[in-house]
This record gives sequence, C-alpha cells and structure tokens, in this order.
Amino acid sequence: MKKLSFIALFFVLLLSACSGTDVDQADQLEEPENSETETTEEETPSEETPSEDTEEEAEPSEEEQTEEAPVEEEPSKEEAPTEEEPEVEEEDQSQEAAAEEPTEEEQSEETKDEEEDTVSSASDDSEETEKAGSSAGLKAYMPKGPMTKTFTQNEDYKVKHEVVDVNDRFVQQIVTFGDMVTLQILEFTEGRIAVVYQESNPEDTSSQLESFEAHETIDVLVDATGGSENFQILDEAQTTATPYGEFENVFVVQRTSGSKVTSMYHYAPDYGLIREKVEDKGDNGYTMTSELTEIQE
Repeated sequence: MKKLSFIALFFVLLLSACSGTDVDQADQLEEPENSETETTEEETPSEETPSEDTEEEAEPSEEEQTEEAPVEEEPSKEEAPTEEEPEVEEEDQSQEAAAEEPTEEEQSEETKDEEEDTVSSASDDSEETEKAGSSAGLKAYMPKGPMTKTFTQNEDYKVKHEVVDVNDRFVQQIVTFGDMVTLQILEFTEGRIAVVYQESNPEDTSSQLESFEAHETIDVLVDATGGSENFQILDEAQTTATPYGEFENVFVVQRTSGSKVTSMYHYAPDYGLIREKVEDKGDNGYTMTSELTEIQE
C-alpha cells in the first residue's frame, strides 16, 4: 500500500511537473509571437495621416523654391557676357553723341554766324549793302529806276533830279535849278561815284544809255577806295531823317575841295542822293543844305 501510495504520489507529481512544463512551454511559445507583433507594430509606419514633420519635409517652403528658382531663370554672368556688351556699346555711343553735340555757347555762336550769313546774302540779292567794301559796293546806292526827286535848298529853293534811265552801271538824270537844266550821266562802281558826262540845256533829254560809253571823268562825287585823301567815309549804315521820310543804311561821305570847302553827301540804297550839305569857310563863305522833300516814281 505504501508503495502504491508512493507510486501514485510520484505519478501525480510527475503529471503536475509535466503539466507545468507544458504551460511554461506554451507561454514561451506565445511570448515570441507577441514580441514579434509588437516589433511589427513599432516598425510599421502608421498608414493614417502623415505627421507634421513629414509634411514639412515633403513640401518645400516658398523661400526654398525662391532660392532654387534663380538657378533656372537667371543666367550667370559667365554664361551670357554678350548681353552686357551691347549696353556698354550703347553707353559709349551715347557718350560719343553727347561729346559731338555742341554746347549752348557753340550753338549760339553758330546761330549768330548763320544770321550774319543770311543778312549778307539778302543784302547781295537786293543790292543793298551797309558797307562800301561789299560785293555790290556803291552800286547798291543807285536809284532803282526812273523817278523824280525834289529837294529843298536852304528852305527857299527847289531843285529837281529827274532820273531818266538806269542800267547796271550808269544813271542818266536831268537836274533843274530855276532856269538852268543840266543833263548828267553818273557812273556807279564798287568804290566810286563820278560824273562821266554833262551837258547844259540839252536839246534831247531822252535816254542815251543804250549806246553810251564813258570816255572821261568830269567830277568824282564819292571815292570809297581809300586812294584819295579828299574823301572821308563818316558812316556806312546811318539812319538819316529828311522832310520826305527816314532812310536806313545810309552811306555818308565827306569831300574836301581845297582847304576851305567841304561837302557832305548822304546816299540811300535804291534812291541815291537824299541829302547834301556844302560849307565854304572862305572870305565869302556860305552854307547850303539840300534835303529830299518829295519822290515821284
């Protein structure tokens, strides 16, 4: 009985030991599965919404895009040197153009020169000149055509200068003073005005200029060549007032006859003599002034 009890107890203990071993083994077998599951859960990323860090890493910011953009849009200076060279050339051209442009002073000087040239050319075209040394010279003071000029001498006497005919060199006129009638032909050159023909009380007063040739000089009225000490140019562009009217660009010359008689003549462009003054300082001295009072053309 004791052996049977001992065997039964041993068998019970053996069974309990075996059952405990199975439980431990079962626990050991179950634990790895749990650990593997936990490891799988830890290693497997969540399939739900990504974290904020992931979004920031996935989408670049605007600043990063701006920093990256210039690399694609703006070419480097080394890649496109030709784009800067035209600007330099344009600057050089602008500087050269600015250097070539005249300053205000140069422009004003050029404008003055152009105005002077214009005045000079206009004077030549109209045969009006302010100086005897110009291309027209004293020819600019020839009467422009037939006309009758009336002068008043010392406010009492009338003298008429009837211009009969004019050509490019000569002027034929009839001078009437009281009962005295004188036919004169005057020659106008660049530097001289002279009487080259004269006839008292002529029978024929018609024009003789078509076939006229000067053979002698009877009297030199004006000499602007500087070759005679008897003539002195007083003004070449004077404004002279007469009873008839005012004239501009008047040529004024003084002639000395001997040591006591001086004559002053005023010649206006296109009209010839407009004023005359003679002064004699001798023993029987006198002063005679003759001024233009009327013109009939």
